[in-house]
Amino acid sequence: MLRGRHLLAVICCALFLVNFSSVIGAQGDESAFVRAESLVVVVNENVSHDSQAYTQGLEFYEGRLFESTGVYGESSLREVNLSTGEVIRSVNLSEDEFGEGITFVDDQIFQLTWKQGIAYRYDVETFEVVQTYNYEGQGWGLAYDGNQLIMSDGSDVLQFRNATTFEVESTLYVTLNNESLGQLNELEMYDGLLLANVYQTEQIVGIDLSSGVVVWNINASGLNTEGGEVLNGIAHDASTNSLWITGKYWSKMYNISFDEPERIPEPELVEQPEEAMVTEIDSVFSNVVLASMMFLLIALWAMKLKDGGVHPPPEGGLP
Repeated sequence: MLRGRHLLAVICCALFLVNFSSVIGAQGDESAFVRAESLVVVVNENVSHDSQAYTQGLEFYEGRLFESTGVYGESSLREVNLSTGEVIRSVNLSEDEFGEGITFVDDQIFQLTWKQGIAYRYDVETFEVVQTYNYEGQGWGLAYDGNQLIMSDGSDVLQFRNATTFEVESTLYVTLNNESLGQLNELEMYDGLLLANVYQTEQIVGIDLSSGVVVWNINASGLNTEGGEVLNGIAHDASTNSLWITGKYWSKMYNISFDEPERIPEPELVEQPEEAMVTEIDSVFSNVVLASMMFLLIALWAMKLKDGGVHPPPEGGLP
C-alpha cells in the first residue's frame, strides 16, 4: 500500500511541475538583468573643430576647453577656443608617445599614453609636468568622479585609481544587456553616470558605476564629417550644463542632448484564430492537470482513512 501511495505522490509532484514550470521559468528570466534604455543624440548646435586633430580626450575646466590628441609624432595637450576651434596653446609629447584620454583633478590635468605606460599630471595654467606615473597595460579613456580616477584600457574592465598615487584601488566589469562590453574608450562623468565611447562604433553608453551595468545605450550615428574617422571625445561643460562630442579628424564639435528614439506606430492587430485556439487548448490542458491532481489527492486521503489513519493503534492494546 505504501508503494502505491508513494507512486501517487510522485505523480502529483510531476503534474505540478509540468503545469507551473513555464511560469516559474518566465519569472526568473524577466528579472535576470536590466535592459539598457535606448536613446538617440539630438544636436542643439555645432561649432568648428580642428580637422587635423586626432582627438583622444576632451574636457572642460571652468568653461575652457582642453583636448588631447594622438598619433606618434603628433600627440599633444592643448587648450582650444570653443567658438572657433583654434588652438590657444599646446605642449607636444615625445615622438614615441601616443596621447590618450585626459581629465581634471582640481586645477591639474591628467593625460594617459597608449602603450607607453606613462601618465602625466600638468599644471593647467603653465602645462608644466607636475608629476609622472607608471602603469601596466594600455591607456585609453580617463575620467574623475570627484573621488577616484576611472580609467579604461580597451577591455570590458574599468580601473578605479587613487587620484594622488595613481595606484589601482578596484576594478569593475561592464555589461550591456547581460553581455560583457569592451572597447570602452573616451570617458566622461555626466548626470551621475559614466559616459563612454565604444571604439569603432557610433555608440555611446551610460554606465551605472555601482554595478557596471549599461543603463543608457545611445545612438550617435550620422554626425561624422567629411574626412573624419570614428566618434571619440565627450565633454561636459559644468559652467553651462552642456554636453559636447566630436571625433577623430572631425571638422565639427556638437552640443548635444539625449532623447528617446521616434516610435514607429505598430500595425493594428488582426484576430488570429489559431493563436486563440492555442490559448484555449493551453487553458484546457491546465484545467485537466489540476483536476487530475485533485483526484489523486482525494485517492491518497481515502487510502489513509481505509487504513485507519496515518498511525492506527495496534490491535490488542499495549504490548
